[in-house]
Amino acid sequence: MDLLRHLEAFVAVAEAGSFTRGADLCGTPQPVVSRRVAALERDLGATLLHRTSRQVELTDTGRTLLPHAADLVARAGHFRELAAAARAAGLSAGIPPGPDPRALVEARRAASVALTFAEHPASERAALVRRGRLDVALLPCPPDEEEIGAELGAATATDDLRGRRLHLDQLRRSAGDDGRPRALHLAEEDDVPWVRDPVRRTARLAGVLDGQLRVGTPATEALTCALEYGDAILCTPAWAAAHGLRWRPLGDVAVRRTYAVAARPGVPRELVDAVLPALAGAAGLTEPR
Repeated sequence: MDLLRHLEAFVAVAEAGSFTRGADLCGTPQPVVSRRVAALERDLGATLLHRTSRQVELTDTGRTLLPHAADLVARAGHFRELAAAARAAGLSAGIPPGPDPRALVEARRAASVALTFAEHPASERAALVRRGRLDVALLPCPPDEEEIGAELGAATATDDLRGRRLHLDQLRRSAGDDGRPRALHLAEEDDVPWVRDPVRRTARLAGVLDGQLRVGTPATEALTCALEYGDAILCTPAWAAAHGLRWRPLGDVAVRRTYAVAARPGVPRELVDAVLPALAGAAGLTEPR
C-alpha cells in the first residue's frame, strides 16, 4: 500500500507539473506528497523529477516509468471499484450441507463483505461456480493443495470408548447394548480418496469389518446412530462441539478435511483471500467465538 501511495503521488505531480497541484489531485497535503515522491525515488535509486522553484519536470527515468506507474494506479483504482461493488452486492458462497447456524452468524460478522451462504454437495458446488450461480465455493482438495482445512477425528455421544485418542480397534472390541458392533460414519463430504482410503486401510488392519465403516451417512442419521448405538462419527472438532459430542483425534491414522476455494470469473483473488476465514468458520473448520 505504501508503494501504491508513492506511485499515486508521483503520477499526480508529474501530470500536474507541480507539487502543489499534484497534492490537490491526491487530496493530500503538499509536504506529504513531497515525502512520498522522495521515498519512491530512494526505493528505486533514481531521480524521477527535476524540481525548480516554479515547476517540476520529468527526468529521462521519470519519463520512462510514468506510463507504467499510471497503469498500476489505474489498475488499483479499478480493483477498488470492484471491491466496493462486491461489498455493496455481497458474495454468494457455497458451503457443505449442515452448517452450525451459530458459525454462520460469526462468519457473517467477521467477513469484510456481505455473505450469503448456500448449502450444496461438493459436486454441485463446483458446477454452480462454473455457471456463475455461486460467487465462491469450498471444493474438497488433496492436503497438498489445501487453502483451509481442519483435522478430522472421532466424535461420540458416550464416554465408554475411553482414551485421549480413539483407536479403530476399539470399534472391533466393543458393541452396543444390543450386541451390534459399533460403526464409524463418514460424511459424504469426506468420501474422497485422501480421507476415505487411509481410514479404510487402517480399519481393516485393526480388524474392523467393512460393514462397520459407513461412508456417506447423512448427518442426521449419523447423529441418531451415535445416540442410539454409541457409534463414532468422523468430523471436525467444531462440528462435534456444535452437536454436543465428545471429539478425539484418531489414534492410528491422521486425516484432514481440506478445501480449495473456487471463484467465478470477475471475483478478485484478493477478495477471495479476504473472506477465507469467514468461509472456514461457516464450514465448521474453526470454533465459533
